[in-house]
Amino acid sequence: MSFAPALNRSLAALALAALAACSSQTVTESRPVTDNTPGGGRRAAEAHTGLAGEYYQRGNLTVALAEARQAAKEDPTYVPAYNMQALVYMELREDGSAREAFDQALRLSPNNPDVLNNFGWFLCLRNDVARGLDLMTRAANDTRYSSPEKAFLSAGLCLRRAGRNAEAEDYLRRAVLIRPDLIGALYNLAAINFERGAINDAEIYLLRYMRLATPNLESLVMGVKIARLKKDKAAEDSFEQQLRRRFPDAAADVQDGLRLAWPDRWLHVRPSNTEPIVRLIAEAPTGAQAERLIQEGRSVCAAS
Repeated sequence: MSFAPALNRSLAALALAALAACSSQTVTESRPVTDNTPGGGRRAAEAHTGLAGEYYQRGNLTVALAEARQAAKEDPTYVPAYNMQALVYMELREDGSAREAFDQALRLSPNNPDVLNNFGWFLCLRNDVARGLDLMTRAANDTRYSSPEKAFLSAGLCLRRAGRNAEAEDYLRRAVLIRPDLIGALYNLAAINFERGAINDAEIYLLRYMRLATPNLESLVMGVKIARLKKDKAAEDSFEQQLRRRFPDAAADVQDGLRLAWPDRWLHVRPSNTEPIVRLIAEAPTGAQAERLIQEGRSVCAAS
């Protein structure tokens, strides 16, 4: 956060991953407790891993990590415990520990598709695109994988992040062929088609996405732009009304992303043209007010 001396205002900026329309593509695993090991070590490991997944989803990473560690202690051969540890370490930005946990999971189960997908996504986020794609493709092509669309989606998002949109589109199309209601793939297919000028295809994917999810900020902005290009005034008015309902007291400008302006503050939501991220920039009289605008924009972006 920086301060502009002339206006005594605060400027805050935040980049959000728009993956899966602001959602994560990692995979957690929670299974019912079973009685398949003497002494109950496996049962305890499953139970602790399930709890770790629940705390992870809630954002309580400290407890999630403690549960995942306890799971591995109860049964050092239980692969999902290490997968869960790695996901938590990813969120904590403890990359060395995340790699160690992924490596241990793959030592125990070299072809586990959930681990391959998650580790591949981790590598993609750390700019090791080639190796990440290799792991995610292995997961996607595993005929025993019950949800290969997740790996196709992850690979598509990785390629999109790398600016390789033509390849990304192929992976994302394969994901929606398997699971037509996969909203992350639908949104990103809409964005890719919009960026290359295939407006009709972009509209089809966007409407499919909106039938399945509450529209987020960037999808509404895209909807306004598509409607204007098609000279569809009714659709344009509909999208703008949805934007106004979200921020009824703000003036909205969609010329460059979405800029919401109030008399003493503003919020700019701008999807990147080169990466699948959304940048939020806010200006307000105080730092706390600017941060509140950022958080409000972030929460609306994530609503899907």
